[in-house]
Amino acid sequence: MSPQLNAFQVKAIKAELLELLGHLREDVGHELEDQQGERGHAGVRETHDRGDEATADLDSTINITNVSRHLGEIRECQEALHRLENGSFGLCISCDEEIELNRLKANPVSSRCLSCQSKEESGHPEVHYASL
Repeated sequence: MSPQLNAFQVKAIKAELLELLGHLREDVGHELEDQQGERGHAGVRETHDRGDEATADLDSTINITNVSRHLGEIRECQEALHRLENGSFGLCISCDEEIELNRLKANPVSSRCLSCQSKEESGHPEVHYASL
């Protein structure tokens, strides 16, 4: 475990990760319920037009995207909890250096130091982030 974290901080981070994990699992459940509800409503509708179908397809795509995002976040939480248990929490998975404490406090699922995360993101130019 990172020497920069004391037992109290580890306990607080673990509690935060478990709470986040619970919320994410609830979110997935809600998304799946919404998806089931949309399927039920689609079968009940008497009139269909291309606009209704397009809207239903878009809603379904958004729902699936949300579930996929939540599942990825669940995986990150579980991996962070595993790192807490095995003593590697707070160490970068790429360079094995300590992850900055402020980064861990801001995002406890961080698995890379800022430098390695920047390299990882620059290595995937096909990923585009929305900007205003």
